[in-house]
Amino acid sequence: MSYAVVVMVFGAFVAGGAISFHQQRKPLWTVVLLAAVAAALVGYGWYAWFQGR
Repeated sequence: MSYAVVVMVFGAFVAGGAISFHQQRKPLWTVVLLAAVAAALVGYGWYAWFQGR
């Protein structure tokens, strides 16, 4: 299993945290920050996957 898959799974985990924070009515900046980190992780995971790393 390549590390790209691990990065994407971790990104999905962080995205779930962002959804959970939104449901708990946490401050908007924390939800946006977690969502941005999740998008970056998943995006880089896809990039690394297609580059064959």
